[in-house]
Amino acid sequence: MIKRALLLYSCLLMLFLLAPSIIVIVSSFGADEVTQFPPRSFSLRWYANALSQPIFLEAAKNSAWLAAVATGIATPIALAASVALVRSRFPGRDALQSLLLAPLVVPAIVTGLAILVTLSAFGMRDVTTRLVGAHVVIVLPYLVRTITVSLTQIDGSLEECARTLGARGPEAFWYVTLPLIRPGIVAGMLFSFILSFDNVSASLFLTNVRTNTLPLAMLNYVEFNFDPSLAAISTMVLVFALGGAVLVERVVGLKRVVGG
Repeated sequence: MIKRALLLYSCLLMLFLLAPSIIVIVSSFGADEVTQFPPRSFSLRWYANALSQPIFLEAAKNSAWLAAVATGIATPIALAASVALVRSRFPGRDALQSLLLAPLVVPAIVTGLAILVTLSAFGMRDVTTRLVGAHVVIVLPYLVRTITVSLTQIDGSLEECARTLGARGPEAFWYVTLPLIRPGIVAGMLFSFILSFDNVSASLFLTNVRTNTLPLAMLNYVEFNFDPSLAAISTMVLVFALGGAVLVERVVGLKRVVGG
């Protein structure tokens, strides 16, 4: 009886969490001029409309570029920090860990505003620099967490064995440890890319009319339009994210990150 109740509760909870996405996906195929659920008729016209809008295409390129650069910068920093946190014991270790994970608990809108004020105080007004800096700060904790989990799950004696067999420190890490923690690195990079690509709250303070991201372009569009184009874009982004997760699972096995 208890198991059935827990199963029913889990199903209802999953349905509650998935319901908004399902509504958006179904609405994206509507043929009407205004978004509605359920649609009275179905069509792909709004997908074509979304893909023909230069404002969305340019913003998507900016978001993809920004997410890739932020993830690329944050990954080696997170890797070095995770190795230090897992393998070293030094004064201030707990404080450093708390600092690296602080963006997880600090609202992103506060982070974006703080970066804007700080960089403006130093006279740094370049929009690209602001955006990259903010997104690196936002995605760094996710990379640190996933890489740290992977490091704690491997046997540290394997690298020591490689050293006793003649490998130097960097070689032992590159050929032994790095392949073992690859799932954590790839998973963290995937999460970071998606998080950066979808970010609104931090980017809101740091962009301008010439450098816009896809979420902000969608936010500006819905201010004057309420057609299913935004639902179509949201569905495409969702499919892209799910496809990336499935691909990474097939290639490196994300279950290994959590000890599955």
